Amino acid sequence: MPDRPLLARQPILDKTQKVFAYELLCRPVPSETLEWQASNGNNATTEVVIGAIHEVGMSLVTGGLPAFVNFTEDWLAMDPLLSPADMVVEILEHIPLNEKNLKSVQSLRSKGYRIAVDDFTGSEDQAEWLKYADIVKVDLIGLKDIEDARVLINQYQRDDLTWLAEKVETHEEFEACKAMGYELFQGFFFSKPITLYGKRTPDSHLAVMQLLGVLNQTESDFDEITKVIRNDPQLSFRLMQIANSSAYNSGAPITSLQRAVTLLGLNKIRNWASLLALGKLSDKPAILQEQSLFRAYLAQNIAQYSKVLEPDIAFTLGLFSLLDAMMDTVLEDVCARIALPEALTQALVKHRGPYGLLLEAINAWEKGTPEKIQWDALVITPTELELCIENAIELSRATSGLLSQ
Repeated sequence: MPDRPLLARQPILDKTQKVFAYELLCRPVPSETLEWQASNGNNATTEVVIGAIHEVGMSLVTGGLPAFVNFTEDWLAMDPLLSPADMVVEILEHIPLNEKNLKSVQSLRSKGYRIAVDDFTGSEDQAEWLKYADIVKVDLIGLKDIEDARVLINQYQRDDLTWLAEKVETHEEFEACKAMGYELFQGFFFSKPITLYGKRTPDSHLAVMQLLGVLNQTESDFDEITKVIRNDPQLSFRLMQIANSSAYNSGAPITSLQRAVTLLGLNKIRNWASLLALGKLSDKPAILQEQSLFRAYLAQNIAQYSKVLEPDIAFTLGLFSLLDAMMDTVLEDVCARIALPEALTQALVKHRGPYGLLLEAINAWEKGTPEKIQWDALVITPTELELCIENAIELSRATSGLLSQ
């Protein structure tokens, strides 16, 4: 188990599934009781904020978007380390509305900070905070029924209050809450496939799957990969751009695809081509590709500490771990269509083998349950994982920049 909290973040999306902000999370959180918050909450908040600012860099962690940060009673009374444009203050559900806390919140608002009421489920004590809030986060899991989310918005809505649905786990919940008037959404619904009853797979998705299949066949050689890329003008152009970027080339300009492939190497060209191929899925939210990219770099970084994991295979594992959501198809079917190696298919579909263990560890970190990580089997320490996470954030940001040029 980690000896200190791990920095984690969760995207907060708007109605178009564009990232609006990130919540910075302190992990592990062994308990959300009042007693735990009283004894550990200040340290947890400190770890998250200080870590994000000094160790990683807030602009890197959030990409310049606001950070939602949980505030304890003590932190409410302190001068925040971030500007009002960079941070939203979350009032935890255990914090009472008393004279001291109200004065602190009013002071923060007077300085321009936005206030969010966290984990709201309709409790009368929490409802007292709503008149001082800019955002209310409704905990769907804490409700008896999703229709209660409609009851809350009807009861407490006002023109200047933004409603955020959190712990949204399915597309159906997302669509239902959006129809009720919720404007912001937090949860893992975007990483789940949309069930398309009676609809065939779009041609664009089939074309991408065929391309991924050729790129990732174990028997494909240098010439075959180059031929596949050359037959796709857009892919060829983008790879030439990447090969000529300052990240990979500081010498004479690369003027041929053959030289670009030689410069980047077969494994890198395979990974970049797969990335660009997935980017063709224009009907999918950008956060889905960003999440896949982050997972790819995190898996690759962790694999470098292992004697049984290959970093390039780990990269592919992370990149393809959300293929079901990208293709709106059962993951096992996608793996079969693109003819992935059996070991990689078993890891993706059933979390078996050393690569399956790696994927489970990444899922545990994302969901804030690091106690489920098999640290000994991964042969990595919490401190090393923290470094892997920070580097993956940095690399995925840089790569996203190259892909969007």
